Amino acid sequence: MLDIDVSVIRIFLTVMDTRSVTLAAELLNSSTASVSRALKKMRDSFNDPLFIRTKKGLEPTALAYNITPNLAQALNSIQSAVSVSTSLHHGDNRQTRLKLSLSPMLEYYLTSILQQQGYPFDSVALTNETHDGDLTKDITRLRTRKIDISFTPQKYADWMITNVPLFDVFPVVMCRKGHPRIKAGFNLKQLENEEYLSPTMWPSLFEDNIVLNPHNKAPIYSSTSVLNLMMMAATTDYILVCGRIFAHQFEKLVDVQILDFPHAKPMGTIYAHYHKSRAADANIIELIKQIRVGEQAQLENEN
Repeated sequence: MLDIDVSVIRIFLTVMDTRSVTLAAELLNSSTASVSRALKKMRDSFNDPLFIRTKKGLEPTALAYNITPNLAQALNSIQSAVSVSTSLHHGDNRQTRLKLSLSPMLEYYLTSILQQQGYPFDSVALTNETHDGDLTKDITRLRTRKIDISFTPQKYADWMITNVPLFDVFPVVMCRKGHPRIKAGFNLKQLENEEYLSPTMWPSLFEDNIVLNPHNKAPIYSSTSVLNLMMMAATTDYILVCGRIFAHQFEKLVDVQILDFPHAKPMGTIYAHYHKSRAADANIIELIKQIRVGEQAQLENEN
């Protein structure tokens, strides 16, 4: 029977991803010596070199390729088991946990969609680590399996990460009802003259200077707080440019008007990202399906 612990499996899989002991150590916040010791333990256990040094980096052996899918599945199963154990220890009967990474605004919107779809929160517990805008760190957390799935408007150029487009985002202007200058039919010139609010993490899903910042005018206020931005847009003359899908959620909570932006094309796409070893994970597949179906229902209701 093989005597290999979870940390060794995680290190092996990270080396498979990176083809480098040094890069694997950096991703895992470990030392190269620790990674080398783990690989030696794997080699001894499987009686195989597992990696051959080449000019292009470490080349996995046939055995390394063959055992990787099973080890990735085993690691995912162990992590799920730990989640269940933790839940039961705290008196929680939920069977599965998924750790997400997304911005506060996306969290609000996607949670609303899942609630409307009747997502089984009683059997699948979702937890969120707020995305801080650092794409490199996000990819690292996905590659080292520290998070299960992340949502951003960027398509990651990483061969170990799967990018699934969820929906396009169209910009709209949100402002208080009775705004003295911004009304239906406004033009870009009018918009450029306004002071605006700016969410700081994936809020509008497009660059400010594409929309209303041709002269590099700074936003009057930036925040990651969804509540703060909503209330300022509802009670002041400041405007908030954001995705239509988010704005209509705000409209249910605060007394604002949502005005179409004078631009006919979507200005961004939301992607779901997960490690390619999770491609067959039923919980991830179902979560993405529920979001897509719910977002389509939102669009149909708006139309």
